[in-house]
Amino acid sequence: MAFSFLVDGYNLLYALPEIPPGTWPEKRRQLLTFLTEQRPQGKNSLTVVFDSRAGLGDRLRVGDLTVVFTAGETADEWIGTQVRKAPNPRALVVVSDDQGVRRLIQGTGARYQNVSDFLKKTRIRKHPPMPHEKPSNDRDITNELKEKWL
Repeated sequence: MAFSFLVDGYNLLYALPEIPPGTWPEKRRQLLTFLTEQRPQGKNSLTVVFDSRAGLGDRLRVGDLTVVFTAGETADEWIGTQVRKAPNPRALVVVSDDQGVRRLIQGTGARYQNVSDFLKKTRIRKHPPMPHEKPSNDRDITNELKEKWL
């Protein structure tokens, strides 16, 4: 079964290890480039939704991504409406760390995925390695210490 991913754009942007530098249009463009190159959704379709209370509800294509700027509503509200209107909400995956979005889609059959799970298929990690993970140069450090101590 093919899935359609609906991503809360600003929520994903803020969850990245480093927010890209620049103006908001530049940050959004960098996020969209990242998604196009990394394809964490695999071969599934991806719609990125950005809040735009004063916007006109613009939609555009960036590569194979659909980008939506909401009109007079939040991204959460837009996503919730799309899930409830979908003929088959079970084919939708909503990506956000916002628990409000999770509550909006609850009981619809749509899937929910947090941002860190969504990003697992990319080359970046949301969190730095845990202290118990050995650094890649562990063997060199050990040999160096052995030479000093022996």
